[in-house]
Order: sequence, then C-alpha cells, then structure tokens
Amino acid sequence: MGIKPDDLLRIFDRYYRVEGSQMFSISGFGIGLYLCREIIQRHMGEISAKSVFGSGSTFTFSLPLIGLE
Repeated sequence: MGIKPDDLLRIFDRYYRVEGSQMFSISGFGIGLYLCREIIQRHMGEISAKSVFGSGSTFTFSLPLIGLE
C-alpha cells in the first residue's frame, strides 16, 4: 500500500497507527514497529523505512557484529 510521507515520520512511534480507507480491515495496537525499533536500538542497531504511497514500503535494519573476531 505504501505510507504517506507525513505518516512515515511517525511510523516507529508507540501506538501510532496510519489512518486511511484501507486500514479498516487491518487490526493492531500500533506497537509492532515501535517494539522492533526498541529492540534493535538496544542492540546498538538502526532501523529505517522507505515508502512510496500507493506502491509499497521497504523496511531495513542493521545490527553490529560484536565479538566475532
């Protein structure tokens, strides 16, 4: 579906849910992406999202390699 630019700025906020006509059939509390961000950040990683409204979204995360030497 893609995410509008204004919503993309807040997509990782706790309890934030995107509003729209297509969202009536999608359940949730708005904590999934927030929890992902918290877990990744606590492991010294980063998460981001890129989106084109009407086309789709890509979520990317990275975690550091620690202790693998």
